[in-house]
Amino acid sequence: MKNLHSTVLFTILAVQTSFVSAGSNHDHPHTHADGQSHSHKHDYKTPHAGIEKPLWGLDGIEAYVELKLHDDKGDLELWLTNWKEITPYDLPLGTQITVTFTELENKTVELNVRNKAKNEDEDGQVNIRDNKTNYFIFPGDTGVDASFLIGKGFSSDVIVSFEIDGVRYATSSFTLTPHTH
Repeated sequence: MKNLHSTVLFTILAVQTSFVSAGSNHDHPHTHADGQSHSHKHDYKTPHAGIEKPLWGLDGIEAYVELKLHDDKGDLELWLTNWKEITPYDLPLGTQITVTFTELENKTVELNVRNKAKNEDEDGQVNIRDNKTNYFIFPGDTGVDASFLIGKGFSSDVIVSFEIDGVRYATSSFTLTPHTH
């Protein structure tokens, strides 16, 4: 039984490592909503330059969460990826993803879809398939104050979670630090 557990753990780590190493070390230009443009290099080892962690469900790892905090505006982007196929792990468009900041008196924020037409990410990539998506944001157009997340020095342990059909899915606690420009 011990060898089986070692094999399963090794397989999980190998899959995660191969996915993470396929990340994005790239230089790209973009324009922010306020009209400011610039180019910068990302040295992150994840597809969207965020922090990637396993998402646990009833049967073990269900997917991977990639959470990206932008230091300049305090906004969050989140992508879900199937851990077996490395494809989008889609949820119904009305799903709310909760991020709990355990070091900030368990303060929570809710991530939602940007819109129900295309749900584009910041690169303009459409993220809706069959009325489902793997992409969620905060604060979006909610008007919620995200200023507590602004700054290159921000750091807090967080847990990402949501519930579908009465089943809770969650990450283990991990430290969220910003993607900086």
